[in-house]
Formats: sequence, structure tokens, C-alpha cells
Amino acid sequence: MLLSDYLGENILVIDLRYIGDCLFLIPLIKNLKLNIPKARISALVNEGGDSLLRLVPEVHQVIAINRAEIKGRFGAFKFIKFLMDIRKKKFDATIIVPHSDRPTIIALASGAKTRIGYTNKSWWRNALLTDKLNYNSDKNPHLIEYNLQIVKDLGFKIYDETLSIQIPHAHIEAIKTRYPLLKDRNEKGIIVHPGARGYLRQWGSENFAEVINAFSDDYKIYLVGGPSENNIIKEITDKLTRPPDIITTKLSLIEFASLCSLSDLFIGNDSAPIHIAAAVGTFVIGLYGPTMPKFCRPWTDKSLLFDISKLPCRQCEQDVCLSPKIKACIEEIKPEQVIEGVKSVLNRI
Repeated sequence: MLLSDYLGENILVIDLRYIGDCLFLIPLIKNLKLNIPKARISALVNEGGDSLLRLVPEVHQVIAINRAEIKGRFGAFKFIKFLMDIRKKKFDATIIVPHSDRPTIIALASGAKTRIGYTNKSWWRNALLTDKLNYNSDKNPHLIEYNLQIVKDLGFKIYDETLSIQIPHAHIEAIKTRYPLLKDRNEKGIIVHPGARGYLRQWGSENFAEVINAFSDDYKIYLVGGPSENNIIKEITDKLTRPPDIITTKLSLIEFASLCSLSDLFIGNDSAPIHIAAAVGTFVIGLYGPTMPKFCRPWTDKSLLFDISKLPCRQCEQDVCLSPKIKACIEEIKPEQVIEGVKSVLNRI
């Protein structure tokens, strides 16, 4: 039997992690499609990153689950209804990307005869898999390599390891209409995103303000945060010698990606925005503390990463800081180092 026949034509890829992880699915899905052109490959993800996956032509359908809803009141009933809706789609095969419980339960409930995933220490979860894979963390440390190992272990060829998103022209024009200064590309633009999902990943408002002040007289500055990041944006603006050319916490992910595509440089912590910027082709500068680039660096050659700390507690779980000095790892990165890095990048792009 051909591998393509074994998987069938209706395939579901499941990854219920964060927005950056949704982006990391793209090379996996593209390579599956290149190996099985007739396949309809759907992606099941948490609400948030689904909007970016909808821009990928190889993705047949994106199914988004509301994580908060199924954990809230009557969540169990809503989850059961969700499982029933998934089953109606009659998937032939499921590929479970994270080795965790809920995606595996969804795969079983889908009715798919083929359920592929990495094993973990849970015997009952492993028993739900029809095809058990063993992850090689030494050979494939990065999350994209982790995903692509699945393709290889299934016996398929890797045709394209790149991660890229094409922003539709309509979205580009919409962001230019919203911010007319973006129509003038004569002056380089720097997008700064100071937030991150965890406090320990955040470099800090004083550091970002110092970097912005070093370039705000000669470059356009776009200071952007997420909907819950108003505080850090205000802390930064209070320290600036001149206001940014754009300042907002109200962009959707596609609007943010559009703004990145019209920027020359992105500066930010290890968080989803740096991966979005890299995916649309923007040069990125990343600040790494508790996390390590070998696992989660932007998947691009157009990057400069500050990964300085040699503390033995890296990489940590990030729920609490294990160092005697809180955030010692990321605070080893000094503003003057980043300023010199930005200058070197701007001189060659």
C-alpha cells in the first residue's frame, strides 16, 4: 500500500499550543501536501493563530477551538459537542503534533482510523495511537524540525523547509490606508514589540525605550503591543524623547503581519510576533533569556539574536525564576549591545 493511500485524502493536523506553534505547522503541512497533492489537509488549533493559517493555500480548512470556553461553565458539554462536530468531518487520518493528552483524545473521537503522534510517558495515551513515533531531540531540537521529523518518519520527502506567509494585497492596502505614512518607503521603519506571553521573557520598558531613543530621530518607529499590553507600551512612551510614528495595541494578527511586511526591521522578545515578522520576510532582532534559540529561534536567515546568558537554569519552565537574581538571564543583554546590533543591521539592509 502506498503511504498516501494509508493516510487517505482527508487529513487532520492537531496542535493546541500557542500562536507561534501555529506558524511552525506551516512547513509540516506544505510538505505533506507536496507529497500527497490530492490530500485535503485541515488544521485544528486554538483560537488566535487560526487567522494566519487561513492565509496558507495548502491548508484546506482551519478549525479553531475556544480554549477558555471549554474550560469554563458547561465546558464539558461544549467539548463533547465539539468532538461530535469533528467526527462528522470523517477524517481518514490525524497527525497529533504535541505529545499531550487533549489532542490525542480529539484524534480518537474524530473516528480517524490512523492516529499518528509522538509517544510520551503516558501508557494510556500511547495506546490511543495507531502509529507511534519517537522524537529525536538531539537531531531535531527546533520545533519546526520536531514537526518535520513526523514527515520523515512517515517515509515522505522534505521538499521545502522554509516558513513564509504571503499577505494578500488587500490587507497591505488596508494597513496603508489606516496609517498613510506607510505609503512612503523612503525612510526606513523599525517595528518594536516589547511584550511577551510570560513576564520572564520581557526585556523591560527602560531597555526598549533606550533603544528607541537611539533611532527615533532618523527612522520611523512603530511601537506595537497586544490588547493586554497597554501598561508596558505606556511605560515605554513615558520614557521616549519623541513619540513613535505609530503606537497601537489594537492590531489583529493579520494587520500586525501587514505592518511587519512594510517594516525594515523588527525588535522584540521571544514571542509570537517575532515569528510573524520573520515569516513575512522582515529582518528580526530577538532578545532571548529563559528560552533558547536552538528550540525556538525565528526560522529565517534574516535575524540577529541576543542569546548571551550561560546560566545553568536555562531553558526553564518560566512559571517562576530559578535564579537568585530575578530575570538575570535576559537582563544580561544591555541596551548598548542591542543599539550596536541595530546599527549594523540597518547599514546592510
